[in-house]
Amino acid sequence: MINLLDLMGQRVLVSGASGALGGAAARALATMNADLVLTDLKAPEGLASELTSARGKVEAVALDNTDRESVDEKVASFGALDAFCDASGVYVKGDWVSGDDWEDNLERTLDINVRGPLNLVRAIMPAMARRGRGRIALTTSMAARNSGTTLSVEPAYVASKGALQALVRFFARQCAADGVVINAVAPGPIATPMTISSKQPFDLDKLPTRRFGKPEEVGWPLAFLCTPGCGYMTGVVIDINGGLHFS
Repeated sequence: MINLLDLMGQRVLVSGASGALGGAAARALATMNADLVLTDLKAPEGLASELTSARGKVEAVALDNTDRESVDEKVASFGALDAFCDASGVYVKGDWVSGDDWEDNLERTLDINVRGPLNLVRAIMPAMARRGRGRIALTTSMAARNSGTTLSVEPAYVASKGALQALVRFFARQCAADGVVINAVAPGPIATPMTISSKQPFDLDKLPTRRFGKPEEVGWPLAFLCTPGCGYMTGVVIDINGGLHFS
């Protein structure tokens, strides 16, 4: 029987690899023997060094996802990609009602959370379609489902993740006939530096699991979405929130 989770000889781009979720996805993909291209604003050399003992090849590249010209140039230099996993994202805290920095916060949030993944998908998907196969996995948020775990979540963040979920379904229709599938995960409260820095008043007693999720509990589902095993899944957003919300 063929192991549909074995990525030996397949090349996977992981964007946002320096973050907790991107790093977790990269580690999971490394155990699946994938050849990895790890990107972030600063090349994730440390993670690449950590994963060099895996059976696949690993390289680290600096890339600003919001710079369309740079994205096009770098993606062309990566060669044929079998899968793309995006775990980039930002949460900008501010006063959305009367804060002077509201416009700047909105622009930065949409730039990184929407424009960045969109730039990469539009650069990667056509080549996958021409080859007749490909996997794309994006990272959205439970906030797009229910406006967030707490009432203090930023509307710019909710809007950005909602836009990403809509794009997953849009692109799924665009490329399904060409053998390319695109899906996403929607994490709830996960123990990452971004969650902690958001300073939202989480009450663990109100979470069904009574704990935050772990980065690897998102990284492994992201990795699965990059495998042949999800060949008949497309346009799907997988909820990973410990039972806090059911879509």
